[in-house]
Parts: sequence; structure tokens; C-alpha cells
Amino acid sequence: MPVYVRAGDTFFTHSSTLLGRLIRWGEKDKGEDASWANHTGVVVEDGWVGAEGVPPEALPHNVPAVVIEALWHVRKGPLVLNGTEVRFFRPIPAYDAAELGRFVAEAETYVGDKYGWWKLAVLLADRQFFGGEKILSTALYIKDRPICSFLAAFVNQAAQSVGRVTARVKAHLTRGDNGAVYYAFGLAPQSADPDEQMDYCIANPTEWEEVK
Repeated sequence: MPVYVRAGDTFFTHSSTLLGRLIRWGEKDKGEDASWANHTGVVVEDGWVGAEGVPPEALPHNVPAVVIEALWHVRKGPLVLNGTEVRFFRPIPAYDAAELGRFVAEAETYVGDKYGWWKLAVLLADRQFFGGEKILSTALYIKDRPICSFLAAFVNQAAQSVGRVTARVKAHLTRGDNGAVYYAFGLAPQSADPDEQMDYCIANPTEWEEVK
């Protein structure tokens, strides 16, 4: 079903490919339910996703959304699904003009970069040897050669104003659940995998809303 998304949104996908299944297997902590998301990216231009084959006159402003995502390299263009399931989330409140400018500018800096495959091994090592604690992925921070979750997290973190971050930390302190939530997805950008990021969005509906 077509969905209209806006610049500043973040998407998560669930694919049936072997790579997608392997990534979800690597994301799953002991005793945790099966992971859903194996990929993520960001929307940098408003438009429709999943509208292929729909007559142009059937949808208002029928132009495809433009995303930036880390695949074999970081690409910019329409989101190609080919049967892949996708979910979109938008920050609450939506990014203002200044935040959105930083969001898009940060995303653009990665376009054309090669994928950092070795960073997947670092995330997996944290799970295998440190019980899911973000030891190696935090310590071995290198911004070059992004992976998808790294890109989405850094783009959202770069966008957010001091006021937004302060309000989030204050809200978590008031609830007593995690007053150190400085980051957009609750973990350092180099440490969170796509499923952890989406889980954070779902668990914090005052900070993120799903776009349907």
C-alpha cells in the first residue's frame, strides 16, 4: 500500500533474502524475540513509497520519495522494495527547518561511500563475547565506511537541536527509565543495529510516531 513520507523520516525494512535473514539472526540477543528489521535508511525528499504501478492521477503529488541508504555503497534515490516490507517513523515533533537542514546535509556527506562490512562483524562480536554490551562497537568508532544503522543514527543525531535532546533526557529522567538517553535511538550511533533502533521508536511513542 502506498505511503506518503517526508524528509526527516527514517525507514526500516524486513527482507527475505539470505543476507537479511543473517543480519536478523546476528541482531537477536539470547532470550529475545525474533528481530524484524535488518536494514534502515533516511528520507531526504518528500514523496510516495510503494506507488509503482499506481496511475499518476490516483495519488496527489505522485512523485517518489528520495532516500539515502547504505547498501554496497551509499546511494541516493527512490526506495526500491521488490516485495520487501518497510516501516517508516517520524520524530515527534517533526524536525523544524534548521533540524531538517542538518539532517539532509549530514546524509548527503555519505553518498557514494563504500559499505563498512567489517562493522557488522564488530556488532556480532559484541553479542557473542560481551552478551550484547556495546563494547567493541563503541570503542572501535570510525566514521568512514558506514553501515546502514550507523548512517541513520548519525544523520538523526546531527539533526537534533539542543532543546530536543534536553527534553528527551528530562522526560526519561522523570519516568526513571533511562535518564542518559542522549541519543536519538537510545544508543551511541555506532552501536545500535536496525532492529534496536526500530524497537526504540516503538517503545518511545512520545518521541517517534509510525507513518502509515
